[in-house]
Amino acid sequence: MLPVRDVIVLTIIIASLPVCFFRPYFGILMWTVVALLNPHRFAWGMAYNQFPVAVAVGVATLAGFVVFFPGLRCFFSRDVYLLMVLWLWFTLTTVHNTAMPEFMHFADDTWFRWRFVSKVLLMTLVTIALVNSWVRLRYLLLVIAGCLAVLVLKAVPFMIMTGGSFRLYGPAGSMLDDNNALGLALNMTLPIFFFLARTETDRRIKWLAIITFVATVPAIFFTYSRGALIGLAAVFLLMVMRLRQRLLLLPILLLAGLFAVYLTPEKWQQRMNFQREGALMDDSAMSRINAWTYSWHLALDYPLLGGGFEAFTPELFRIYAPNARDVHGPHSIYFGVLAEHGFIGLFLYLSLITSCFISLHQVRKHALVVGDAQGVNYAIMLQFSLVGFLVSGAFLGRAYFDYFFLIWACTIILKRLYRLEMAWDDVAVPETDAISTATLIPSHE
Repeated sequence: MLPVRDVIVLTIIIASLPVCFFRPYFGILMWTVVALLNPHRFAWGMAYNQFPVAVAVGVATLAGFVVFFPGLRCFFSRDVYLLMVLWLWFTLTTVHNTAMPEFMHFADDTWFRWRFVSKVLLMTLVTIALVNSWVRLRYLLLVIAGCLAVLVLKAVPFMIMTGGSFRLYGPAGSMLDDNNALGLALNMTLPIFFFLARTETDRRIKWLAIITFVATVPAIFFTYSRGALIGLAAVFLLMVMRLRQRLLLLPILLLAGLFAVYLTPEKWQQRMNFQREGALMDDSAMSRINAWTYSWHLALDYPLLGGGFEAFTPELFRIYAPNARDVHGPHSIYFGVLAEHGFIGLFLYLSLITSCFISLHQVRKHALVVGDAQGVNYAIMLQFSLVGFLVSGAFLGRAYFDYFFLIWACTIILKRLYRLEMAWDDVAVPETDAISTATLIPSHE
């Protein structure tokens, strides 16, 4: 007999499949929930590891997308072209490197990772096509925030009962199962909580966003991820520098500082104390330096195509790593792409990110001129989220993080909505980029 949790999860998933087909946009929302929250990982039986939840939702959504295809026009943009070129480069490195004798010993792993990344990129393009209105974009952002809010609020009782003595992890078997990955995702979501708290007209969502924003700060602390702590500092610093209402953040910053000094356990303080002797050269730091050095040496030998997906193997570490016995993943989105896809792959990856920031700058510029507070808030929110990814990701090997590509998709959608509704003439940028206190504009509904 199936446990009650499995029955509930499977019933919801199976019942949603016809809706995913006939309403593919709903399928995108379901896919987002499965990708970020992994609700089936909260069950214990069949739903946990036997029923293909992601495949079922993905196939139903893709089938509906094909039947009700909205047209190719939504893909005509610089950002989408860059993504397609990057995808083609991933495919080229995979095909070429799996045929090379020095890389054939992990060819199966390379193809497995290519298939995984291809699924993420395919669903990203489908998301861009189906989210074609301000209302749909708002609901997508609410779903993203809701998924991470569940994880944060679920962790609050655990943090209180244990006094922060144990690390927080995401759902097992998901992209967030590692404490570092969870810290990365929370840093990316923190700006979303903040801007929802400022802009939402629904008081229930507003207060939930406020509560979750405050609770996310200790949750990031108790992932015990130093990369996440650095990312948190970068996001907060950026928000204080860029927001006109920076006084709203000062009490949170003060409480966070007091919390870190007086309410965190000693082992957390010791781990986060970068001034203590050996803090910068402990085992974790040395593993990162070893992996980064390995990535650099491998890229120097294979500068064009790198080693292909999953090129972090004991056989290659014996050749390129200073410490051949310390075999780890890339520990960095940048060094990971460099090792696996060469300097050209890293250039294309960084070009994609740069294009995102350029697009968001364009949206913010036009939104400021026409007085559209929603466009300004959404653009700045997505910029801050990307900064959280770039800073925390410097210490974490999540270059193909589906959450990153989801934020990237939201950027393209936001830009397309502006192209459809606003004039993209050359306009003068106001002297300040600070955000006003305006709220959502009903005309976008």
